[in-house]
Amino acid sequence: MKATKKRVASRRRGEKVVKLPEAGDARHPEGSIREALMKAALNLFTRRGYAATTVRELVAAAGVTKRVLYYHFGSKEGLFLALMRAHFDHLEAVVERHRRGKGRIRERLTALLGQGFAHVQGDLDFFRLMHAAYYGPPGGAPYFDFDSFHQRYHDLIAGFLEEGIARGEFRPGDTSDMAWIVLGTIEMAIEDQLCKQTSRIDGETLQRLLALVFDGLAAEKGKGKTS
Repeated sequence: MKATKKRVASRRRGEKVVKLPEAGDARHPEGSIREALMKAALNLFTRRGYAATTVRELVAAAGVTKRVLYYHFGSKEGLFLALMRAHFDHLEAVVERHRRGKGRIRERLTALLGQGFAHVQGDLDFFRLMHAAYYGPPGGAPYFDFDSFHQRYHDLIAGFLEEGIARGEFRPGDTSDMAWIVLGTIEMAIEDQLCKQTSRIDGETLQRLLALVFDGLAAEKGKGKTS
């Protein structure tokens, strides 16, 4: 039986194209097909918006049929939600590595936030899409529980700070309020990256800003416990 020829559809000038095999091609496992479909979706959803992007445009940009998209994701909405989950799973894996680490809390927390920021810098299209979906008009994109992730991230940082207080690294205080200060610094740096203008906050600048924050939260010298 002859191999199925790859389908190449006409595309608008300037569109990014991800060429995919049809489902069932043994040379291309399902995981690679799903990943390539999500890359195509990320490009279109970010550039045109979720609501304005049609299934026809998605499959044309990916070089597959509607049947392939429906087989892997069920619908355009399923593709969007899978895209969100995949990126958040990766970010949570970064968080988990530092949560299980050893050493001084300040250094571990600074490393975690710095690596998370580097992840944002390398994945700006996704974070632009996430902000557009979160802050955009109701009905513009399927509901995704962003708030749940943000709360977990807040609670994780509060937990770090609580441990730091117990060790004598940080002064006693409301760790929830402290966590909001830290998150506010990170969010400001992320917003700066997402702006169309030249970024003013890079990794080194973020490290300096975090140093100022943690200096302000530090325990008075001579009163801290040894770790």
